[in-house]
Amino acid sequence: MPVQHINGADLYFERAGQGVSALFIHGMCGNANVWDTQVQHLSDRLTCITYDRRGHTRSSLGDVAQRTVELHADDAASLIRALDLAPCLLVASSGGARIGVDLVRRYPDLVRAAVLSEPPIFGLDPEHGGAGIMADLQPSVGAALRANDPRGAVDAFFTYMCPGLWAQLDARGKEPYRANHVELMGDLEMPPYSITVDDLRRIQTPTTIVTGSTSHPVLRRVARTVADAMPHARLAEIAGVGHVTYAEAPEAFAALVRERAEA
Repeated sequence: MPVQHINGADLYFERAGQGVSALFIHGMCGNANVWDTQVQHLSDRLTCITYDRRGHTRSSLGDVAQRTVELHADDAASLIRALDLAPCLLVASSGGARIGVDLVRRYPDLVRAAVLSEPPIFGLDPEHGGAGIMADLQPSVGAALRANDPRGAVDAFFTYMCPGLWAQLDARGKEPYRANHVELMGDLEMPPYSITVDDLRRIQTPTTIVTGSTSHPVLRRVARTVADAMPHARLAEIAGVGHVTYAEAPEAFAALVRERAEA
C-alpha cells in the first residue's frame, strides 16, 4: 500500500496516468477513490495523485488534538514535496477546496494552477449564511448523534448539503463516507478558517472556481466572492448540478480541469 509519512501521519495515496502532475484533495468524509471517475477522464494527459486526507480510510490521524484547515494544507504541501510534484495542478472539492485555497495562499510556489469547487469558507459570505446552514443541520445531525448513530449523522449531513450526490449513490457508494463518520465531527468542529477578500486579492495562482447551479445559495455566493477577489480566477458554473460538481457532472468537470491544465 503506497504511503508517505507526512507531519506525523501516514498518508495513503494513489498515482495514475502520465503528463503534468495533478494533486486531488477530497472533501468531507471522502477518500482518494471519490476521484476515480475523474482519474479515468484525465489520466491520458495528467499524472493524477489522489490521497486519503489525514484520519480518512487508509490514512492515520496522527497525534493531533485539533484538525484545522491549515494542518490539512500543510499535509498537502508536504505530500507535493515528498512526491516531487511541484509545481502541480491542484484539483479539489468542498472542504478539500477550502484546504486548496489555503495551500495556494501559503505555498504558491507548489501550485501552477488550480480548479477549486465550492470551498465552504462561510466567513466570506456577504449575507452571513453559514450560521443558517449550521442551524439547519443541527436537528437532523444532532438527533442522529444523540441516538448514537454517527453513520446516520453522515446521511443527514449529505442529504442536506449534497442531495445530488447522495441521491445517485447506492448503499455501496455511500459506505466509504459513512465509515469516515469520525471525520464528520472532526471537520465540523474545526476552527473557522479565517481569510479576507484582501488576502484573496494577493493570491496569484491561475484558478478556476467551480459552482453548481442548483447548489446551496450560500456555497454559490462564497464561490463567486472567491472568484471575484482572486486576480487570476474565473467562475465556471455547471448547469443542473449541486455541490459535488465533479461527481454530478463528471465530463463537464473534467473538461474544466483539462482547460486549466492546458492554459
